[in-house]
Amino acid sequence: MDKFTLIVGLIGTTLLVVSLVLVITVFVNLVKKKTKLKKFFSSFIIFLITFGFATSFIYLSLFLQTFLRYTDEQKIGWVYAEEKTDTIKITYYDGVNNRYHWFNISGEQWMIDGYFLRWSLALRWLGAGAYYRVTRFTGRWTDTEKQTMSVYQIHPEEKLWKFLLKHGGKIPFIDTAYGIGAFQYPNKDTVDIYINDTGFILRIR
Repeated sequence: MDKFTLIVGLIGTTLLVVSLVLVITVFVNLVKKKTKLKKFFSSFIIFLITFGFATSFIYLSLFLQTFLRYTDEQKIGWVYAEEKTDTIKITYYDGVNNRYHWFNISGEQWMIDGYFLRWSLALRWLGAGAYYRVTRFTGRWTDTEKQTMSVYQIHPEEKLWKFLLKHGGKIPFIDTAYGIGAFQYPNKDTVDIYINDTGFILRIR
């Protein structure tokens, strides 16, 4: 959770506790006849004001956390792709493992493939980041009659991910698991790769 969002939430929670302690104390004193009715009403107004501020801070904190989780993106690397007559020369930087890959694939477009695990809503809201695996790059043709498959393997197809794809939705705290991919034309521009709550994002610099 973001520090500012956490502070806002703590302020709201503190004000809520103070307001509840105030109204309970005044009510008990009224019952015990230690407080006059007039003072009770003035204290109750103070309670309403404090309670209003408390709920406002709490709702603001919830909104900020939801917004942050919805817009959160993690940069995981970049790609530089150059077209070479039905072949694409690619430089891929894996920012997570600090590793470079140089390879060629055939096609008109390059595509990054991988696996993606989506946590339950509660865990995502609390800040659980995306769990993913980049597996390979493939070449794509816009002409469907060209069936040549060109693949560069980044990571092996692991048994764990095969299990998660088949049974992930039945495991507690996991929403679903599935394969993801994103493709782009080679254009001599560096393309930054991000992961968010749904999959890959390709953004040209």
